[in-house]
Amino acid sequence: MKNTIIICSKDKQFLPIRTTDWALCRDLFCTENLKVNPWEIVKIGAGIKTYFPQGRGAKLYARSSLPSKMHLMLANAVAIIDSDYRGEYLIQVYNFTDQEVFLEAWTRIAQMEIFEGYPFSSHGEIPSLEMVTDEGLFNHFEERYPTERGTWGIGSTGK
Repeated sequence: MKNTIIICSKDKQFLPIRTTDWALCRDLFCTENLKVNPWEIVKIGAGIKTYFPQGRGAKLYARSSLPSKMHLMLANAVAIIDSDYRGEYLIQVYNFTDQEVFLEAWTRIAQMEIFEGYPFSSHGEIPSLEMVTDEGLFNHFEERYPTERGTWGIGSTGK
């Protein structure tokens, strides 16, 4: 388990997907139908939680169609998910228009890149990846994979 990345969702349809064999990132989805008002920032649940070995994490980027087709952008440009975060991924989107934007559940809105950062603990070994659909595990993820940080979300490291 030490060198395994766990991606957990309570619904198989929210597990991140690579749309082609050559894709570097995995697409993340909006988990519910929602409206984003003009000039508003909304946090969207992506329906996943992760466990990373120390020194690994995720970066979230906008999908290229987000601004041109949906008139949204990621509010924080690139989101960093630290290895000790156990909460549900929240994607902050910003509606930069004067029109309401409606998103349907299962709309692909962001991309997740798994990366190695500091401290380099895997010594060059690439961790295995396990994707799990398990509502019980999803609801008790922080108990199974405890950290000091836990599930406190956006901006929580600067409390």
